[in-house]
Amino acid sequence: MEASAAVSIELRHLRYADAAARHGSFRKAADALGLKQSNLSRGIRNLEGRLGYQLFERTNGGVQPTPAGRDFLQGARRILDDLQTMVGATNAVVRGTAGQLRLGFYTSISAGNLRSTLFQVAPKRVACPLRES
Repeated sequence: MEASAAVSIELRHLRYADAAARHGSFRKAADALGLKQSNLSRGIRNLEGRLGYQLFERTNGGVQPTPAGRDFLQGARRILDDLQTMVGATNAVVRGTAGQLRLGFYTSISAGNLRSTLFQVAPKRVACPLRES
């Protein structure tokens, strides 16, 4: 396979491969993901076919990543971790617990309760820093 050729890979296949590597078994990985073993095995075979190389050595005792598989799985785990981080951050924005809010007020008000309330309560409720200008 040519190095510059684009390969279409589905996220579920990355999850299958990651689970198989973590559990050392297609059966255990399928159980952990709530799938039939045949579906997980087929998905990993499909992934290996698209890549053009084998990710796992299969034995009666389970599966072990090949050298290429270990390298591929490191990248797959980064992608899956980044995806979880992205979804979590976006969910926080949707819930209103992250993002940016700019407030301006007169200095006479800032000497009162509003300023102290913002600096005491807001850090406990929102995941964004407060800054005085």
